[in-house]
Amino acid sequence: MTALGLLLSFAVMHASPSAAPLVLTTGYRQTQFFNDGSTPILPVSLVEVVNQPAFQSATLGILAVRLKDNEVLIRTGEQRACMPASNQKLYTAAAALHILGPDFTWKTELAFRDGVLYLTFDGDPLLTRSKLKEAIRSLQTSIKEPIQRIQIDDSHILGDAFGVAWQWDDIGLRFSAPIGAATIDSNTLHVTVKPPSSRTGQPTIVVEDGLLSLVGRVDITDGVESKTTKQATAGVIIKRNPLKPEVSVTGTVRIGNELTTALVAVDNPTGAAFRRVQRILTELGISVSPDIKMQTGERPNDLPPGMLLSSQPLSETLSGFLKASDNLYGELLLRTLGRRQTMLGTPEAGINAVLQWCTDNHISANGLQPADGSGLSMWNTVTALGTVQLLRLMADHSIFKNALPVGGVDGTLKSRFPEPDLKNRVFAKTGTLSVASALSGYVTDNNGETIVFSILMNHFDRKIGSSVARKAQDDIVRFLASSGKPQYSN
Repeated sequence: MTALGLLLSFAVMHASPSAAPLVLTTGYRQTQFFNDGSTPILPVSLVEVVNQPAFQSATLGILAVRLKDNEVLIRTGEQRACMPASNQKLYTAAAALHILGPDFTWKTELAFRDGVLYLTFDGDPLLTRSKLKEAIRSLQTSIKEPIQRIQIDDSHILGDAFGVAWQWDDIGLRFSAPIGAATIDSNTLHVTVKPPSSRTGQPTIVVEDGLLSLVGRVDITDGVESKTTKQATAGVIIKRNPLKPEVSVTGTVRIGNELTTALVAVDNPTGAAFRRVQRILTELGISVSPDIKMQTGERPNDLPPGMLLSSQPLSETLSGFLKASDNLYGELLLRTLGRRQTMLGTPEAGINAVLQWCTDNHISANGLQPADGSGLSMWNTVTALGTVQLLRLMADHSIFKNALPVGGVDGTLKSRFPEPDLKNRVFAKTGTLSVASALSGYVTDNNGETIVFSILMNHFDRKIGSSVARKAQDDIVRFLASSGKPQYSN
């Protein structure tokens, strides 16, 4: 055990009662770290990795400890505040499992009365158009008159549609879809371009459910000559305008080619839900007034029984959140935490719930400044120390650990650590922004021991990109997996 490891163990044994970690329910590990003011611990074999030119002006926070005895294997900048990117999702997920519980479900309610179709959305991040259509179909026999109005209760999720300090040029992209209770198909839509079968035809462009207006121009080529550009190349660019509810489709299609399809974000979740429900009603042959209107407001208490759509339990959907790094799920989960704690589904209430959970469980507050639930915000900061504390706390919680991407197997780690001797041994969350890259989680070393680690990298050379940061993270994890007895450098 290193000198620092001995000091950590001594501090744990002799901590005052007031500093003892909160006793949690089964499945959570108690732990406490103390700042001993020691110098960094960095294996000689990794000095060159972190001293690359790309990191000369970067902020690095790295901490790795052996789970069973707290021995510190790597430690440098572990208390520096760093942007975590999608490592922020670790905090949202861990707090949600404890506060909401693994059996938590979101619920969507539907009812009909006196020409009004009532829909109450709960912020279910996994509600699909097809599920909603089946629910409306089940109500069809009770609808005896034309629908005059669709009333949407979207009050369960409050606050702005976008997180604070999100990059504005991400708005409109599918991974930064707007946040709202009335979430359907992850608040995204398909835009499809079908080439004509002959020169006399025109490309067919379809915006799903007519949710956005269409601008742009698509030319045609037969592979020999384009009408306007005299080029034989073909390609279509589909982009959502971040400032307007419109989608731009430009480029060239080749006669007889296959469809080109892209996913873009809707403009307004509640408005999109209204138009989608309109389309569903038409598809089902339900009579609708020509001047049908949308109204927002809370669901009346005296409505007759309708339909209740429940999501799968949190325990079954958390893997979709962490493995796929689903940003909208994280934002809706954060606001749901706020609603559970304060009856207000705001991001501020959710952030306070996460902070309180961290305080109750002795996760270091220094440098911990959540700004959203997904990690898209440039204002999020965490430390490697706090992240390792959280990971140690959750190490025995199988739902949490099994929801993480697995190296060489699935999620955002599917193409990393593919070597036979590392595959299935790394369970970790990735994180990527233009100026931030992170990897935090667990790795099983060659002795079968679990190593808990957090690697946070900020403000590296953007000209090189995040690939160097990812390679450095992989080199560090490979070192931890090797379980050697390295020499250390200060």
